[in-house]
Amino acid sequence: MAKNDKVLVDGIIDDRIELNLPSKKRDEAFEFLVFEQLLKDYDLSIDELKSGIVDGRNDGGIDGMFIFINGHHLSEIQNFNWPKTGSVLDVWIITCKHHDTFKQAPLDNLVASITELLDFTIEQDNLKGDYSEAILKRIKNLKFAYRKVSPRLTKFNINFCYASRGNTDQLGESINSRALQLKQVATDFFGNCYSEFIFLGSTELIELNRKTPNFSFELPFVEVLSSGMSYALLVKLKDYFNFVSDNGKLKRYLFDSNVRDFAGLNRVNEDIRDTLNDAKSPDFWWLNNEVTILSTKALLIGKDIHIEDIQIVNGLQTTESIFRHFQNGGSDAKERCILVKVIESNDAFNRDSIIRATNNQTNVELASLHATDKIQRDIEDILIRSGLYYERRTNFYKNQGISADKILTLLYLASGFVSLILKAPHQASLLKSRFMRSEVSYNEVFSVETDLNIWPQIAHILKKTDMFLESVRPKRSGGIRFLKTRRQFIIFLTTSRILETFNFNINDLVNLDISKYDIHELGKTWDFFKPFNRDYRDLSRSVIEKKSYLIRLCEPAALEWNLKGIERINNLSQIKLKTKKDKTSKIPLSMEFALKVNDLLPEQPWKPGIHKEIISTLKCTTSDYFDAVEILINEGLRNYQKDGVVFDEDGNVICYDKERVDSETLKLNE
Repeated sequence: MAKNDKVLVDGIIDDRIELNLPSKKRDEAFEFLVFEQLLKDYDLSIDELKSGIVDGRNDGGIDGMFIFINGHHLSEIQNFNWPKTGSVLDVWIITCKHHDTFKQAPLDNLVASITELLDFTIEQDNLKGDYSEAILKRIKNLKFAYRKVSPRLTKFNINFCYASRGNTDQLGESINSRALQLKQVATDFFGNCYSEFIFLGSTELIELNRKTPNFSFELPFVEVLSSGMSYALLVKLKDYFNFVSDNGKLKRYLFDSNVRDFAGLNRVNEDIRDTLNDAKSPDFWWLNNEVTILSTKALLIGKDIHIEDIQIVNGLQTTESIFRHFQNGGSDAKERCILVKVIESNDAFNRDSIIRATNNQTNVELASLHATDKIQRDIEDILIRSGLYYERRTNFYKNQGISADKILTLLYLASGFVSLILKAPHQASLLKSRFMRSEVSYNEVFSVETDLNIWPQIAHILKKTDMFLESVRPKRSGGIRFLKTRRQFIIFLTTSRILETFNFNINDLVNLDISKYDIHELGKTWDFFKPFNRDYRDLSRSVIEKKSYLIRLCEPAALEWNLKGIERINNLSQIKLKTKKDKTSKIPLSMEFALKVNDLLPEQPWKPGIHKEIISTLKCTTSDYFDAVEILINEGLRNYQKDGVVFDEDGNVICYDKERVDSETLKLNE
C-alpha cells in the first residue's frame, strides 16, 4: 500500500462528514464509502445503500448486508419483481472497521454469527446469539429468496468483505485462516454456492473511488438510416454486448431512465433466449424489438457513432437477454444484428415523453411511469430553485456528481407530505414504495392541485430535522434507523408548535418563515420528546400502535404548548396508502407464518383435509391457513388448486389427483 493512500481515504471521509453522508461520525462515513464503492457496479441509489446498513447493537459483526437477484437489489420481498427462470442470487456480507490495520477480532465475531445465521434449519427464536431486528430481517429475506428462486437458480454467490484503512499486503496468517473458514461455512450450508472473501484496504478503496461511470461511448454499426438528429442503426449483437458491458458486468448506470427492471426469463425473454441460441434463426432484429438510446450529442464517424450522455430508455429486457447470452459463453457465428435507435435531444420534456412512450408500449405497471409525470418535473424544477435536487429518476443527479446532502428522493419527500399535510407521521415512518402502485394513494400525495411552493418547505424541514437529529443521536444507535423512526414525529411536533396548532393547512406551511424552523425550536421538541423516545423502542411496526403513540405524544404537547386542534389527532383515521386489491398487503404480517405452512404442505395436488392437519399442528385458525396459502400462491411457491386440479399462473393444468379426478373431463369423480 502506498503510504499516502490512507491520507487520501481520510480526505474523502472528511468530505463525506461535511456533506453529512450518511452522518457526521467518521466510522459511519467510512462504512458508507465502503458500501458505495464495493457495490458500485450495481448502481444503487442512496436510499438503497442506506437500506443495507445493519450496523448497531447486536449486529453480529455485520455492518452491511445486501441481496441481489439478477443484479437487482432485494429490499422488500413483497415488492420485488421475481424472475420466472434463470435466477442468479448474489449476497454481500460486509464488516467495516475504521482501523488502520486488519484485526482478527471482527472476523471471530463474524464466524460465530454466520455459522448459525446461515443455518436455515434453525428458527429465529432458537438462535443462540442476540441479533437486532435489522439483521433478522435480512436473514429472513435471504431465506425467502433462496426458497423462492431455488427451483430456477443458476448461480449462487455469497461474498464476504472486511474493510479497513489498513494494508492488505500485511494480513496475518490467522486473519487469512478466518477468511477461509467463513468461505467454508457458506459452501457447507449451500452445496451449490460459490463463496469469495475480499479484503478492502486504503489502496483498494482509492482505486474504486477513482472509477467513475462513463456515459460517452462509441458504438460500431453495420448500416445506418439518419434523419436530422435521429439515427436507426443495425448493430452486431457482439458489438452491442461490448457496448453495454465492462469486464463481464452490465453497465446498469446506463439504464437510469428506464422505468422497468428485468422481468427474468418470462415467456418473451425465453423467446429472445431461444432466438440467440438458434444459429439457424432469422436475423435478430427481424424478430425482436429495438433498443432506444437518448443522448445529448450523437456524431457519426465512419462506421461508428459517438454518443454522449447515454441513457438506454427502452430495451432493457432485450439487452439483459443479449448480455446473459454472451456472458454465459454464447456465440453468434452468423453475426446477426439488433436495431438501435439513437435520439439526440437536450429538451427535458421531450426526453420524458420519449421515455413514457417507449415504455408504455408494453405491459408496464402505470405507477412505474410516474417519474415522467408533469407534477414530478414541476417538483424537480421548483426544488432546483431552492438549491435542492429531486431524484425522480434513480441516481440521475448522483451520477452527475451532485453532493448527497442536496439530493432528495421521491419516497423521502412523500413521507414529509404524509406527515405534515395528511397529518399522519405514524404512517409516514413506515412509508414504502408500494404506495406508488395505487393511483389513489399516489394522487393523494402528488396532486397537481397542490401548491408547488409546499415542496421546498417540506424539503427544508426534512433536511434541517435530519441535521439536528444527527447531532443528538446516541453513539451506539443505528444512524439511518434512528433518523427514520424519529424524524416524522419531530417534524410534526415542531411545525405544530411554531404554527400553534395541529390543524395547520398547506397555506399555513407555505407562508411559514422557514428560518423560524431552526435548531432552537428543534431542541425544544427534542427535550419534550426524550421521555417518549424510550417508549418508541417497544413499539412494533403496527400502524395502529404508532397511531396510539402519536396520540400519547400530542395530548401532553397540546397542554405543554397550548396548541389547538388536538381533536384532529384524536379523530385520525388511517390513510389508505395502498389499495384493497393489493395482494401483497398481508405479506409483511404473515410471511413467516406462510413459510411454516409451506414446510408442512406436501407436494400438490393436496388431498382433502390436509388443511385440518396443518391447522392442528400450528394451532392456527382456518382463516390464517388459507391466507397463508394465498400468499404462497401469489409468491409462486405453490400453485392454485381447485377440486383436485393444479393450475399454473396462466391457467394451464399442471397436474391432477388421479384418484379423485377424471382424466378426460378433469372433473371430480362422482
